[in-house]
Amino acid sequence: QQSSEDFKQVAMFSCACCKAEEDDRHTPDVAQVKQDVSDQKPLPPPQEPVAPPPTAEPKKEVVAPPAKEKKAPKGPDKKELAKQSVVLQKKGDEAFAQQDWTTALQMYSEAVEKNPENAPAWAGRGGVKVRIGNPAEALSDLDEAIRLDRDNLFAWRDRAEARSKTGDFVGALADFDHKLSLAPADGRALVGRGELKFKQGDKDGAIADFQLAARLTYPGASQWLERAKQA
Repeated sequence: QQSSEDFKQVAMFSCACCKAEEDDRHTPDVAQVKQDVSDQKPLPPPQEPVAPPPTAEPKKEVVAPPAKEKKAPKGPDKKELAKQSVVLQKKGDEAFAQQDWTTALQMYSEAVEKNPENAPAWAGRGGVKVRIGNPAEALSDLDEAIRLDRDNLFAWRDRAEARSKTGDFVGALADFDHKLSLAPADGRALVGRGELKFKQGDKDGAIADFQLAARLTYPGASQWLERAKQA
């Protein structure tokens, strides 16, 4: 009976030892656990979500303002040019009176360049061209003078002479008639018309014009009168 009791105690001890050994197998070694933990790499700290960079606004194209055009310096105005034209025209008239045709032609040309509406300058230049033997060139100047001023006496007379010398006898006679209707005492126009009539066979008409010119003591009128009377 004691042996049976001892056997139970031995069996119970044996079971206890086996259970303890089993527990030891399942219980992790603290030192080993610490070692394993120390061998593990630390996890990185959690990162906060990074907001996407703000979208850059498209750059506005900078347009440079248009460069200001440099205005050309203003020259003399129309009134000033007209005044200068008159001064040049008067110098032309002085040279014309002295029969300095070169200077007169230059002054009149500069005058019409300054002011194309200067009728006396056109007439003066046309008159010079008639006297230096360029009647065909004179016609355009004299036409312009008459267009600008239909009362320009010199333009009518000189155009009549230019027409006569270029063979336009009908036009020339009309211009002489118009000129003498405006200024009957123009000896040069009377002689010019008298010559034209004489060439066309109008002897009586030529003598009448030469007589009037002779009374005005126009140079050469008396000689033309004697020639017409003797024809």
